[in-house]
Amino acid sequence: MNKKSILSLLFALSCLTAWCQTPAWVSYADRTINYPESEYLMGFMSEHNLNDEPEEELIARLRGYSKDQVVESILIDINSISTLNIHNVNADTHEEYKRASSTVSNASIAGLKTESYYDKRKKIGYAFSYARKEDVINYYSNQIAQSLNKVNTQYLMTKNQIMTGDHETALKSLYAMQTSLKNLDQKFTMLITLTGDYDHPGVKREDYNRHKVNIDKDLNAIKTTDQLKIDDAAFFIAFALDAQLESKDMVIRVNNFTYEDTPMTSSFSRRMKNSIEQKLIQQGYRVANDGGMTQDALVLNGTYWESTDQLQITTLLREQSNANAIASADCALSKDMLELDRIPYKPENYTDALVSMKQFATDEIIAGGLVVDIFTNKGQDNLIFTQGEELKLFVKANQECYLRFIYHLADGSQVLLLDDYYISREYVNKAYQLPDVFECAEPFGFETLQLNAQTTPFAPLNTREEYGYKFILDGSAVVLQKTRGFKRSTDQEVLRAEKRINITTMSR
Repeated sequence: MNKKSILSLLFALSCLTAWCQTPAWVSYADRTINYPESEYLMGFMSEHNLNDEPEEELIARLRGYSKDQVVESILIDINSISTLNIHNVNADTHEEYKRASSTVSNASIAGLKTESYYDKRKKIGYAFSYARKEDVINYYSNQIAQSLNKVNTQYLMTKNQIMTGDHETALKSLYAMQTSLKNLDQKFTMLITLTGDYDHPGVKREDYNRHKVNIDKDLNAIKTTDQLKIDDAAFFIAFALDAQLESKDMVIRVNNFTYEDTPMTSSFSRRMKNSIEQKLIQQGYRVANDGGMTQDALVLNGTYWESTDQLQITTLLREQSNANAIASADCALSKDMLELDRIPYKPENYTDALVSMKQFATDEIIAGGLVVDIFTNKGQDNLIFTQGEELKLFVKANQECYLRFIYHLADGSQVLLLDDYYISREYVNKAYQLPDVFECAEPFGFETLQLNAQTTPFAPLNTREEYGYKFILDGSAVVLQKTRGFKRSTDQEVLRAEKRINITTMSR
């Protein structure tokens, strides 16, 4: 065999070896066969290394994206069940799910595995995250059972503390158990979402409800503070958190509280946030006001729910780095007192906003390789802008694509901020600030900023120009159809992605 033949053979063997080393999951066809959607949770990302990014950094980013994609798919399902009641269960059962799902800040997928591969010849990185649904369901079922057993043992000890008059220790124990039950809310939500069964035996609803009733009853018997006004409720929440925290070294960031299971905030949310921050400072804590930039902060989220004559407030303090719940506090406020003080607790356009939320929740996009992000000068979470404040907007995409950015205003009008804006190679993975700076003005209420991206231009929208802006003439359903398309993304189709931020605007 001559030298040329040997070289050709070696080259062929090297190509064959490289081909053999390519994981099967890189192929869409193989993924659908080996990891059927009915049995697996999956996230897949790939990206051409066009900017010669270090291989390790590219792969690390793609691994993170693929994990986020799995989480995003779960959160979208949770939102669909909560908003649309797609399982058509009775009102009480659906309300119970909505309350539990409102505590889910992030989804932690047990048993999630991630693999990655870099094709040096093609300069393409790949990452694949997956978990068998059955394994995840069994994990959450076992976690719920273990947690309830622990609460049961702890509750028996706490009853002895109450009987001996050790109310201070009992109060801390009751708060700790209350936080444990709120952690279970997230596990219940995950279990119901994955199985579609509200009565799945792993939920152990009767045991949970029994403990919740007993803990709430004992807490109300020990607590001595009546929450008549916002400042009273804020004092109690700060006091309750202080009783559970072992150190005052961590910074606490207070987010605006949201109405029931919606992302809507209100004037009440703003007043409550400001008052809690003041009470925490008086307790000796440092409070963050950086819109979420403090990476090691503790984050206080809260929701408030209407009953006949009260607002039931529930709060949960989490570590920002891993979303672990470490403290909680619940209280109630008189609705009559709020109305007397003229403090609204619903956005002005609440009914119309609910209709919009249901439209957004229908056929929502789950990204398949394309990732976009949007944030403001105040961050992303539970945002409130008051009259005269400036709103600055930033967008980012992980690969070359076209962007469409729509602002859904409180009066129902829709403004086209960007259309077919092309993110070229040099701007990939970089924050781009929109050139316009907006000033908060009437009409006030709940508003949505919708960013869509895809790898081909969008279908055109009908618009008219007024005051320097393009107002969309098409109805909301038509806008979503022209913006989202008709199918979920796969690597065999046009790649699509969507990200939304909700804000509430109000007068000073």
